[in-house]
Amino acid sequence: GFVHLGAWEPAAFGIEKSFQLLFMIIIGGLGSIAGCFFGAAFIVLLPLLLNYVPHWLGLPISTATASHLEHMIFGALIVFFLIVEPHGLARLWSTARQKLRLWPFPH
Repeated sequence: GFVHLGAWEPAAFGIEKSFQLLFMIIIGGLGSIAGCFFGAAFIVLLPLLLNYVPHWLGLPISTATASHLEHMIFGALIVFFLIVEPHGLARLWSTARQKLRLWPFPH
Protein backbone atom coordinates (compact mmCIF):
# COMPACT_ATOMS: atom_id res chain seq x y z
CA GLY A 1 0.00 0.00 0.00
CA PHE A 2 0.87 3.67 -0.05
CA VAL A 3 2.21 5.37 3.03
CA HIS A 4 2.65 9.13 3.13
CA LEU A 5 5.99 9.82 4.77
CA GLY A 6 6.50 13.44 3.76
CA ALA A 7 9.91 12.62 2.31
CA TRP A 8 11.42 10.52 -0.43
CA GLU A 9 14.42 8.26 -0.59
CA PRO A 10 16.81 8.95 -3.50
CA ALA A 11 18.04 5.35 -3.50
CA ALA A 12 14.53 4.14 -4.37
CA PHE A 13 14.77 5.77 -7.81
CA GLY A 14 17.69 4.29 -9.73
CA ILE A 15 18.76 5.17 -13.24
CA GLU A 16 16.53 2.50 -14.77
CA LYS A 17 13.42 3.82 -12.99
CA SER A 18 14.31 7.36 -14.08
CA PHE A 19 14.58 6.27 -17.70
CA GLN A 20 11.27 4.41 -17.45
CA LEU A 21 9.55 7.60 -16.28
CA LEU A 22 11.16 9.56 -19.12
CA PHE A 23 10.08 6.92 -21.66
CA MET A 24 6.51 7.03 -20.34
CA ILE A 25 6.33 10.73 -21.08
CA ILE A 26 8.00 10.52 -24.50
CA ILE A 27 6.01 7.53 -25.76
CA GLY A 28 2.74 8.79 -24.29
CA GLY A 29 3.11 12.27 -25.68
CA LEU A 30 4.88 15.44 -24.67
CA GLY A 31 2.57 18.03 -23.14
CA SER A 32 -0.43 15.77 -22.65
CA ILE A 33 -1.97 14.41 -19.45
CA ALA A 34 -3.71 11.54 -21.27
CA GLY A 35 -0.41 10.76 -22.99
CA CYS A 36 1.24 10.20 -19.63
CA PHE A 37 -1.37 7.57 -18.81
CA PHE A 38 -1.00 5.95 -22.25
CA GLY A 39 2.78 5.93 -21.90
CA ALA A 40 2.63 4.46 -18.40
CA ALA A 41 0.24 1.72 -19.52
CA PHE A 42 2.47 0.94 -22.49
CA ILE A 43 5.67 0.80 -20.41
CA VAL A 44 4.01 -1.47 -17.84
CA LEU A 45 2.20 -3.78 -20.29
CA LEU A 46 4.92 -4.26 -22.94
CA PRO A 47 7.25 -6.32 -20.70
CA LEU A 48 4.31 -8.46 -19.61
CA LEU A 49 3.33 -9.11 -23.22
CA LEU A 50 6.92 -9.87 -24.21
CA ASN A 51 7.12 -12.48 -21.44
CA TYR A 52 3.80 -14.22 -22.15
CA VAL A 53 3.21 -14.02 -25.92
CA PRO A 54 6.17 -16.23 -26.97
CA HIS A 55 5.02 -18.92 -24.54
CA TRP A 56 1.46 -18.73 -25.90
CA LEU A 57 2.84 -19.13 -29.43
CA GLY A 58 5.11 -21.98 -28.41
CA LEU A 59 8.36 -20.11 -29.12
CA PRO A 60 11.29 -21.03 -26.87
CA ILE A 61 12.54 -17.65 -25.63
CA SER A 62 14.49 -17.02 -22.44
CA THR A 63 13.80 -14.21 -20.02
CA ALA A 64 17.17 -12.65 -20.87
CA THR A 65 16.23 -12.58 -24.56
CA ALA A 66 12.87 -11.05 -23.70
CA SER A 67 14.63 -8.40 -21.61
CA HIS A 68 17.00 -7.53 -24.48
CA LEU A 69 14.08 -7.45 -26.89
CA GLU A 70 12.23 -5.10 -24.53
CA HIS A 71 15.17 -2.67 -24.47
CA MET A 72 15.50 -2.75 -28.26
CA ILE A 73 11.77 -2.08 -28.73
CA PHE A 74 11.85 0.79 -26.22
CA GLY A 75 14.86 2.32 -28.00
CA ALA A 76 13.25 2.04 -31.42
CA LEU A 77 9.99 3.53 -30.12
CA ILE A 78 11.79 6.45 -28.48
CA VAL A 79 13.54 7.27 -31.76
CA PHE A 80 10.28 6.83 -33.70
CA PHE A 81 8.20 9.04 -31.43
CA LEU A 82 10.83 11.77 -31.16
CA ILE A 83 11.28 11.98 -34.93
CA VAL A 84 7.90 11.06 -36.44
CA GLU A 85 5.26 11.80 -33.80
CA PRO A 86 6.48 13.96 -30.88
CA HIS A 87 2.96 14.10 -29.45
CA GLY A 88 3.09 10.32 -28.97
CA LEU A 89 0.29 7.89 -28.33
CA ALA A 90 -2.04 10.69 -27.22
CA ARG A 91 -1.98 12.27 -30.70
CA LEU A 92 -2.38 8.87 -32.38
CA TRP A 93 -5.37 8.17 -30.12
CA SER A 94 -7.05 11.50 -30.89
CA THR A 95 -6.45 11.08 -34.64
CA ALA A 96 -7.90 7.55 -34.60
CA ARG A 97 -10.88 8.76 -32.57
CA GLN A 98 -11.62 11.53 -35.08
CA LYS A 99 -11.34 9.15 -38.03
CA LEU A 100 -13.63 6.61 -36.38
CA ARG A 101 -16.15 9.32 -35.58
CA LEU A 102 -16.35 10.28 -39.28
CA TRP A 103 -15.78 6.76 -40.63
CA PRO A 104 -18.96 5.94 -42.55
CA PHE A 105 -19.19 9.43 -44.09
CA PRO A 106 -15.73 11.01 -44.54
CA HIS A 107 -16.85 14.59 -45.30
